[in-house]
Amino acid sequence: LLFGYQCLLHGSENSCIDAEFLAIDDEDFQHRRLVRFYKYAGFKVIKYIGDDFQDIPARMVWGGCGTLMRAKIDDLLPFWTMLLSRKSSSK
Repeated sequence: LLFGYQCLLHGSENSCIDAEFLAIDDEDFQHRRLVRFYKYAGFKVIKYIGDDFQDIPARMVWGGCGTLMRAKIDDLLPFWTMLLSRKSSSK
């Protein structure tokens, strides 16, 4: 979670607009959990990258099959800031 937040900050500081994430589909249960959490975090589903021939380039970039998700960094940062501040105050 902290690494993801740092990636968002780095992107924001370097004029990136969008963040993309691939919810890897190794196991169905874990994949559904990742998609559900990242939707909650503000990501939108772009498409499923599968085993089909036309998905080979995307699999080469992302390293596997799964659900490709995207969101605006400026929309994500407030949510992730709240998440991390909640985590640190609960210790």
